[in-house]
Amino acid sequence: MKSSLQTLQRIQKFNIDEQRKILTELQTREENLQNSLDRLNAEYEREKEFASAHPGTGDFGAYTKRYMQYREAFEQQLAAVRAEIEKVRDKIADMFKEQKTYEIVDDNRQKRREKENNAKEQKTLDEIGTNAYIKRKKQ
Repeated sequence: MKSSLQTLQRIQKFNIDEQRKILTELQTREENLQNSLDRLNAEYEREKEFASAHPGTGDFGAYTKRYMQYREAFEQQLAAVRAEIEKVRDKIADMFKEQKTYEIVDDNRQKRREKENNAKEQKTLDEIGTNAYIKRKKQ
């Protein structure tokens, strides 16, 4: 039984590591999306300043419309990635709880075995002591 719990713990650790890799990938994706959104916003501000300084140079309204579409797309992607990140974090938390349960069960089994072994050893020592006492009394 002990080996089965250890196997479960190893499997659980492996699964947690895999989820952590997924979480890291998602966080990198979130960071990239946020950086892209920040660049888009900065570019829009530059274009807005240019359009203010040079009126009639281009169609800023069409640019703004396209900017709004891109920004909305980035924000939707960010929201989706953040939702995935939360799901993975919840899953990791649940996996940690399950792993902790395995560790507690294993620890309890080891303590019980140790207690049983100590009781057997004490019983043997008591029997040896009793036999030695009886032998001394007979002599």
